[in-house]
Amino acid sequence: MEKIHKEILGLMGKIDIDCWDESDLIIVELKGQLDVYNSGDVDKLIGAYIHRGFNKFVLNLEQVTYLDSSTISVFIHCYQKLEKTNGKFLLAGLQGAPKEVFDMAKLHDVFELFPDIASALQSQTS
Repeated sequence: MEKIHKEILGLMGKIDIDCWDESDLIIVELKGQLDVYNSGDVDKLIGAYIHRGFNKFVLNLEQVTYLDSSTISVFIHCYQKLEKTNGKFLLAGLQGAPKEVFDMAKLHDVFELFPDIASALQSQTS
């Protein structure tokens, strides 16, 4: 499994990211600022995993300090792709300015949001 993660991460540009699997979920940990210049890489990453048969994801946004509308568009696109396959696209650790963007856009009604990865994982085992 480690080889798959390294191969898929080879697609990534300048986003600080780490991926690993836990049970049947792929954990994607993002760090830094997500914007129009790099948010498409997240879509490519999720697409590469989907292509390999994975369809359950938790994005850890705990260390994301900024996101823009292009990032939200990518998240919605990923969510819609996974919804068609009974997959999961969970968001964890949203805080600060990125959380305010989600609250203003009322995106908490669209996405399953969790305070941390542990909570997201627990929701899938219950």
